[in-house]
Amino acid sequence: MKYKIFGKSEWGSDIIEFLCHELSIEYDFVEIGDNFKSDKTILSVNPLGRVPMVETPNGECLIESLAIVYHLTEGKSHLVPDTKNGMTYFHQIMAFMSSSIYPAILLYFHPDHYVSNENTEDLMNRSKSILETYLNYLENKIGEYIVGNSLSVADFYLFTLLFWLEEDHFLENYPKIQNFYNKMLQNQTIMKVRKIQNERKTV
Repeated sequence: MKYKIFGKSEWGSDIIEFLCHELSIEYDFVEIGDNFKSDKTILSVNPLGRVPMVETPNGECLIESLAIVYHLTEGKSHLVPDTKNGMTYFHQIMAFMSSSIYPAILLYFHPDHYVSNENTEDLMNRSKSILETYLNYLENKIGEYIVGNSLSVADFYLFTLLFWLEEDHFLENYPKIQNFYNKMLQNQTIMKVRKIQNERKTV
């Protein structure tokens, strides 16, 4: 039995695809349509209508990217720090990305989901300022990787978030983050997943 990922290419489901490839986890990808929040098949097991959603080999359905990430990486020590202090910082960074950066990205790119039309520009400006504060924080923290001296889950998660921000030129004033992003673009797992995603677009 395989995992089944419900999502969209270049959305939040990217982190799940990256990890499945990095960990050699077999999966099928179900590309959801724009009306997924009214899709009865998804809503029957996921009343919140959120993606990514993962169906495990035993039929359990999981939502929330962070929960799925931890499920997939449980016991996979090469993608998480091997010290207590390292794990503490790892959890801090993962929580920061999930509960701070990602919500601010949603506010910036989809202000119409949260406020009336006359207030969208103000929300975009405010969320941009918040994102710049967060990027300054990361710029001062990041080295070759975001946690420790080796590749971890956190790097794939951060790349997923930066992919959206790079499109709007957010990274231009953050050379260390830009270098990290450019390096991750050459990661073999990310390159393989992007190739698969492009092939799905042509089907």
